[in-house]
Amino acid sequence: MMEEYDRYSIDSIVEYATKLVGHTLREYVTVEQIADFHTRKGSYGNAVEEYYFKYRPNSDSRPDFSEVGLELKTTPVKKNSRGELVAKERLVFTMIDYEAVVNESFEDSQFLKKARDVLLITYLSEPDKEPLDYVIEAVVRWGLPEEDLPQIKQDWETIVNKVRSGHAEDISGGDTLYLEAATKARTSKDRRSQPFSNVPAKPRAWALKSSYMTAVQRKAIDGMKLIPRTADEKNLELLELVSARFAPFFGMTEHELAERFELSRSKDLCARITRRILGVEDGDKIEEFEKAGIKAKTMRLRKTGRPKEAMSFPAFDYFDLLETGFDDSSFLGYLEQKYLFVIYREDDAGEYRLSDVCFWQMPEKDLDEARRCYEQMRENVRRGRADVSVGSRENRCCHVRPHGRNSQDTRPQPYGQSVVKKCFWLNQGYLQEEIARVLQS
Repeated sequence: MMEEYDRYSIDSIVEYATKLVGHTLREYVTVEQIADFHTRKGSYGNAVEEYYFKYRPNSDSRPDFSEVGLELKTTPVKKNSRGELVAKERLVFTMIDYEAVVNESFEDSQFLKKARDVLLITYLSEPDKEPLDYVIEAVVRWGLPEEDLPQIKQDWETIVNKVRSGHAEDISGGDTLYLEAATKARTSKDRRSQPFSNVPAKPRAWALKSSYMTAVQRKAIDGMKLIPRTADEKNLELLELVSARFAPFFGMTEHELAERFELSRSKDLCARITRRILGVEDGDKIEEFEKAGIKAKTMRLRKTGRPKEAMSFPAFDYFDLLETGFDDSSFLGYLEQKYLFVIYREDDAGEYRLSDVCFWQMPEKDLDEARRCYEQMRENVRRGRADVSVGSRENRCCHVRPHGRNSQDTRPQPYGQSVVKKCFWLNQGYLQEEIARVLQS
């Protein structure tokens, strides 16, 4: 069969690809191919390559359309509980060769060669449909936005520097904001050698985080605003930019900042101050934060450095808690999220003054402790004792306690009478240690 596009013309390839919008792959395959699709292993992207573009998938390190330097990527979206389209997963580009990557620079890296020019095909993944029946929602020619390159370069160098220091085994998704080294092991025991250590490391691939891809899918349109940058700030990575914005206001009290930005007193005053410092208005989503999955959180610290309050998460449903393991829980999602801590410290007069900002995400080594708290509370529910919480002295990182308006604000439990609403909290002592650790690093 003759190809219906010219592999030597980007315009021809893109024009041919856009014909997929609103259609499914089933419309482009034969009965024999359908049978083959059900019996062999392969990704949705491989099926698009083979059935629509009519070329065999391969492991070539060059872009898929090598004649024009264009990489083909398919990426799924799903509908969340609010009916919004969000990225279902990260966008994976290419495996990281630990031996070779230490000799690369970001500008000549294999990752950048793959991500510089991409034909991005987005499809809607629906649980009640077979992959051949997924509807293709959008086709765009896409490349890494210029405003994101400083942060992506910083992420790339953070990962590569761990390999260069002989610590590829310590790479973590929490190290970076937009770009990550995603694990790609076939089994839990799968490992690869690294150049400057005898310790084997998990196989990993370059990938853009799902939070980043959600922002890409929404095309950073209405309701999303970039933090405005001056010419001098153009090449700053995100923490540098945020720190530079907050620095002129360090030492000011909440009342002084409210007057400075002409804000009235309200429950969310500090959150509004944060937005004004960053140069965005109330209601606007901050594009950089959406891409990195960052949530801003005000932290008031006593003179001792101990947070004034523990950090709470949304109240959980007792039925959901019983039915859902830790690995699939909302609680794990909250812990894996990255936070911008905007820190106010108590002075000798008892007022809180803006003093620091930092990014924080629970270290992987602490997730097992959080898992223990989750499973302990889950067991309480299983025994019909949802009224019994997990105390802060029982777990180094977190605890459970009521989070309702009052004792009458209850939720049903599977094996007993309704119980006051509860949620998971991060311990004040744990937060004190973590904030001190991050600020000293």
